[in-house]
Amino acid sequence: MLVRTRLDAFSLPSLARGCAVLAAGGGDTELGLLMALRAVQRNGPVELIDAAALPDRALVMPCALVGAPTVAGERLFSGDEGLVLRAMTERLHGGRVAALMCLEVGGVNGLLPVVWAARMGLPLLDADGAGRSFPQLEQHAMHLAAIAASPVVLTDGRDNTIVVCADDDAAAERLVRRTAAVLGGVCAAALYCLRAEEVLAATVAGSVSHALALGQAATAQPSGVAAALGATVLLVGHVIAVERVSDGGFASGSATIRGFGREDARQVRVEMQNEYLVAFEDGAVRASVPDVIALLSSETGVPIATEELRYGHRVTIIAIRGAALWSTEAGSALTGPAAFGYAVAREPAAERDAHVAS
Repeated sequence: MLVRTRLDAFSLPSLARGCAVLAAGGGDTELGLLMALRAVQRNGPVELIDAAALPDRALVMPCALVGAPTVAGERLFSGDEGLVLRAMTERLHGGRVAALMCLEVGGVNGLLPVVWAARMGLPLLDADGAGRSFPQLEQHAMHLAAIAASPVVLTDGRDNTIVVCADDDAAAERLVRRTAAVLGGVCAAALYCLRAEEVLAATVAGSVSHALALGQAATAQPSGVAAALGATVLLVGHVIAVERVSDGGFASGSATIRGFGREDARQVRVEMQNEYLVAFEDGAVRASVPDVIALLSSETGVPIATEELRYGHRVTIIAIRGAALWSTEAGSALTGPAAFGYAVAREPAAERDAHVAS
């Protein structure tokens, strides 16, 4: 088996930092990092491979947590969830799972598949479905490639397992979101299962390696983090207002940031729905999904999740260009501002921010 790299105690902190940036505010990675470190220390490193290293018909299992990030940060998972997901997936698809894949590389969902892969002795594919975090299940490359999300396997880590078979991916999103609420607000999921020969055309390739590279760049001093990440800086300031509401499995709201010093007359409002979605200034769009909007602590350079953002935080707002897949007509329709209810035109990050090709 060809190995791209090994995810171990040395590389995992960098992966966690990169996943935190690509989360676009969608959840904390601290607990996921601790679980991943423990898993590789007990079971050995996880091999990060290309799909070309697998036989064509090999079964790949994308997996993640689904539900509200605010709840995910308060619930502990044993690490056995992956075993439950794998067993049911193999029953449903009639074959052995050969590798795991991150449903999305952003946030804790870039780390928990490492935990599960280590526990099972399986490799992890250097790919994911988004190149970042998105709040809805149909907002993934597999959906655009006409690979069905169903059957979706859900488990709460407490011996409760539910299989959702939906008519289409939009219905799967609604049913899974409601089921996650029944299972405590957040649960582990396996969905969009595919074969190795489908991976290249149906995923964002190289996204885990990209997260590693971002994490390594983010070790720069706070003042240089944005430059190290190849990001566009929208504003450096402090949070003067935060509004939140939790409804239907999403944590929605907005934050207003006022500039410092010579920039104190400027204000940027960032809209969020689990992730930071659109940044407005004077009524104009400064940045928007599918590009990654992140709020970094101006003191430490660490990304601040939406649920952790507070009045008074000193932040640097950055934007990083999203995967090329999302700039297509179909990709923009699925993940652009209009997909979240914003009747505004997308404002792409600067061309120099281009990174992962889909």
